[in-house]
Amino acid sequence: MVGRKRTVERRKHKRYKAVEGAYAAISPNSHKLGQIIDISMGGLSFKYIDTKNGDEAEVQPEKTVFLSSMGYYVGDLPFKVVADYEVTNVPSFSSMKVRKRHIQFTDRSFKQLFDLDYYLRNNVSEQVEKLPDQYKS
Repeated sequence: MVGRKRTVERRKHKRYKAVEGAYAAISPNSHKLGQIIDISMGGLSFKYIDTKNGDEAEVQPEKTVFLSSMGYYVGDLPFKVVADYEVTNVPSFSSMKVRKRHIQFTDRSFKQLFDLDYYLRNNVSEQVEKLPDQYKS
């Protein structure tokens, strides 16, 4: 590959491709809602439509994300933004801009970890690793 730097994989958790219909929504007062692209126990990336008019500032700081898909829900996951950029290689029939956001989960409670694990096991298109026998009841 010409012109590309080789990078070392720094993620602690394997990422999985999300199923069709898996969505992430930033809260509380954000308009960022979009389809999850990939997800892990450590974070996720999703695409969303940029509804800001450029000069409009965010009213509230973004603190938590909600995950949802058919029959599955995880709420109030704290996060930090790793990257957020405009997607330019997608053909668009609208003047709205598509953006991609990468987030890292932070400070999760035991219940949030449990709910996130359950969400992952039921909302990815690849098989999530099976639990070792020592964790089965």
